[in-house]
Amino acid sequence: MAIGACPLTKVDKILVATDGSEAGKFAAQAAIELAKPCESTVYAICVAEVPVFAAEFVETLPQLIDSLEKRAKAALDEVKTLSEKNGVKCETISYTGPDPFKYIIDEAIKNRVDLIILGKKGVMLGAVGTKVIANAPCKVLVVPVGATLNFDRIVIATDGSVYSQLATSEAIGMAKRFGSELIIVSVAKKDENISYAEEAVKMVKEVAEREGVKVQSVIAKGEAFEQIVDTANKNAAGLIVMGTYGRTGIEKFFMGSIAEKVISTSARPILVVKKK
Repeated sequence: MAIGACPLTKVDKILVATDGSEAGKFAAQAAIELAKPCESTVYAICVAEVPVFAAEFVETLPQLIDSLEKRAKAALDEVKTLSEKNGVKCETISYTGPDPFKYIIDEAIKNRVDLIILGKKGVMLGAVGTKVIANAPCKVLVVPVGATLNFDRIVIATDGSVYSQLATSEAIGMAKRFGSELIIVSVAKKDENISYAEEAVKMVKEVAEREGVKVQSVIAKGEAFEQIVDTANKNAAGLIVMGTYGRTGIEKFFMGSIAEKVISTSARPILVVKKK
C-alpha cells in the first residue's frame, strides 16, 4: 500500500535491521514505504552474527564468517536495490560479531536516527528485537510478516503517565494528518483501578477532540496486553501506539511486560514511543 503523506513527526532518518529473512524483508519494505512520503534516508543494517561458541571451532571459523558476511551483503544489496527503485536514499551498514543489538543501537545513536524498524514473524520478536526496543534512543516500529501499514484506525494504549502522553501526542498527530479514527484504550487490572483508567482515557479524548480527531473510548478490565490486542483486533486497527514505561495504578507498560507481550501477541504493526 502506498502511503500518501508522512504519518510521523520528524523522520529524517530511518534505521532498518534486516538479515535477509522474510521478517527482515518485511521491515525493509515498510521502511521504504515510510521513507518515500517522509523524504527520509534509510540506513539498512545487517549484522553477520558470529555465535560466541563458534570461537571453539577455530579451523572452520573463517569459512563460517565468510558465509555469514556474504549472506549479510546479499540482504543489504536487496534493500539498496529496492530503495533506489522507489527513489529513496539508502545507506548500508554491515558488521560481523556477536550481540547484533549492540551494533544496531550504536548506529542508531551515531546517526541520530528518528525511527528504528524491525520485522517480526509469528509470536516471537526474538531476543535481538526485544533488546533493541529496550535500549533504543528513538521510536521503534515493529512490523509483523503479512501486516500492512494502515492509518484508518489507530489504537492508543494509555495509562496517563508521561510515557503514555508522548505516545498519545504521536498518535493524535497521525490521526489528524490521515483523518483516522483514534481508539483510546486503558486497562484496569482490578476494580479499584477503573477510575484511573477512566481518567487516563478522558485526558486523551479531550486533547484529540480539540484537534478535531474522531475518537472512540474503551475502558477495559483484565490483563492489559490481552485487552489492548483484543481492542485492536475488534476494531480492525492498522496500528497500535504505546509507550514503554508507565505508572502503577493501572498497569505498567514496559519491555519485559506489557509492551513486549503486546508486540509478541499482535499481528498488527506496533509503534513504541520512547522518552529520549
